[in-house]
Amino acid sequence: MDADSHKKEQTLLLRSACATAALSLLSILLGLISGAQSIVFDGMFDAIDVAMTLLAWHASRLIARGADCRFQFGYWHLEPILSLVSGTVRIFVCAYGLLGGVSSLMSGGRVISYDIAIMYAAVSSCLSVAAFLYMQRCCRGLESRLLESDTWGWLFGGLMSGGLCVSFLLARALEGSNAAWLMPYIDPVVLILLTGGMLPFPISSIYRSGREILQVAPADLNRQVRAVAGKLVTRHGFIDHQSYVARIGRARFIEIGFITPMDCDVFTVAELDAIRSEVAVELGGLRTADWLTVYFTAVRRRSLADQG
Repeated sequence: MDADSHKKEQTLLLRSACATAALSLLSILLGLISGAQSIVFDGMFDAIDVAMTLLAWHASRLIARGADCRFQFGYWHLEPILSLVSGTVRIFVCAYGLLGGVSSLMSGGRVISYDIAIMYAAVSSCLSVAAFLYMQRCCRGLESRLLESDTWGWLFGGLMSGGLCVSFLLARALEGSNAAWLMPYIDPVVLILLTGGMLPFPISSIYRSGREILQVAPADLNRQVRAVAGKLVTRHGFIDHQSYVARIGRARFIEIGFITPMDCDVFTVAELDAIRSEVAVELGGLRTADWLTVYFTAVRRRSLADQG
């Protein structure tokens, strides 16, 4: 990602944070006026998104700076750490909302102003879907996980608001019917379904981020690197190879060692550099975020990676 792409990434994140903040304030205000806990929860969730998006914006600025004397591999590690923190906070928010919904349900539910709730849910759903389409169009070609996460957050929010709107419309339709006694229970039930439906997403984010922080080798990258290294072993007559990979945020860390005979003296430095270039080409070219190490040795390093 070049300087212009980083600048565009930061601009989009800042715009998204401002729009989410406005929607969050509107949600909490109308939720309190209407008495709908589910709408208040939606606003609280949006407030968490604002904080996470601002952190993503700051992380993008640090990543754009590149490596320095303190972080000599760059700031790529901030992406999975940020995702882990965001997922953890969202799990606590969902748990709080779930407990609130269960408590309200057990205490007989609550009567809310469905007209205000329906108006908010409809407007919020339309705005969120529009923001998703805008972000998706602007993100093309940037390959930013920070923007990808934020973009899908808009779609998820739009679908949730749409679900709220449908639920409130159904509750409004019960008014004056024999099933009108169910109306006070609609809001806590919707809150429970909303929080329960949201839980798998932060859990998935924590799982994926945790694997990156622990530097668990991604299977797809591992297969690609081993295939490339195996091809070059055959092409240049090496004995074998050993490789190690990790993906941290948008950065790929790749290390390949080619095993040569003990008495090998047929390669010049220029030829070895040419082989390193072949590795880069076979991997599809290197991006700014990639760290590639290629070495040649007669000593095999024994590790579990060689047995995988």
